[in-house]
Amino acid sequence: MLTRMASALSLVCHGLAAAGVATLATLVGYVVFMRWVLGQPPHWAEELPQLILLWSTLLGAVACSCHRSHLSAGLLPLLVRSARWLKVLTHIGDLLVLLMLLVITKAGWELAMLTMSQTTTALQIPAGISYLAVPVGCAAMALAQLIHLFNRGDAL
Repeated sequence: MLTRMASALSLVCHGLAAAGVATLATLVGYVVFMRWVLGQPPHWAEELPQLILLWSTLLGAVACSCHRSHLSAGLLPLLVRSARWLKVLTHIGDLLVLLMLLVITKAGWELAMLTMSQTTTALQIPAGISYLAVPVGCAAMALAQLIHLFNRGDAL
């Protein structure tokens, strides 16, 4: 069940991130055309692409967390020869990453709520929507990390 949950989380986040990147590419092309060909850049030319980039990046990071495809140096298997110790140290590393994600989730949530009453200049939307990407993304990555820990826990 946990594997299906991780797959569904990954699929949703990957799809949303891909849609965001496609939208971002379209928006940037439109902004470049408006700015350099017509000389009339849209008033949202900086804010909207920045918002979409932020959300797409964090949702893509969730998909990477689900698949364990984040960039890593891979030094631990070279330094630790024992399979048992490698599992233990990887488990400890996963716990530390989970703790870090939970701390960032809490701090991001507080920042998002603090800035919800402010509005952005061009779009006139709550500024906290940009900051909300951090706790949403980190909470989803923490969920993926928990799934990895419980799946690995059966192997230990």
